[in-house]
Amino acid sequence: MGIARRGTRILNLDGERYRWVVSPDDEPGLAIVVEIAEGHGQRMVTWVDHGTIITPRLVAMVIHRALHRGWTPNQRGTEVVYRIKGTPTPVQT
Repeated sequence: MGIARRGTRILNLDGERYRWVVSPDDEPGLAIVVEIAEGHGQRMVTWVDHGTIITPRLVAMVIHRALHRGWTPNQRGTEVVYRIKGTPTPVQT
């Protein structure tokens, strides 16, 4: 099942368009949910610590890590789940 378009953002990265959203579940933190923007493929969820500021830059890093670990967003498959412990929170100035 794909991510609902409402409330999502698009990120262009390395010539591909990704749709992403933050799902604020109680535990184990915040879920960054990402899938290919057009079509149907494998969804990726990365959990980060509560209080982490989710920016497009962080989402790009999460996507690169997932691709390096074997995530195949253009192919159908079971959802892949990752966890980033101790996610740095950028300082607001």
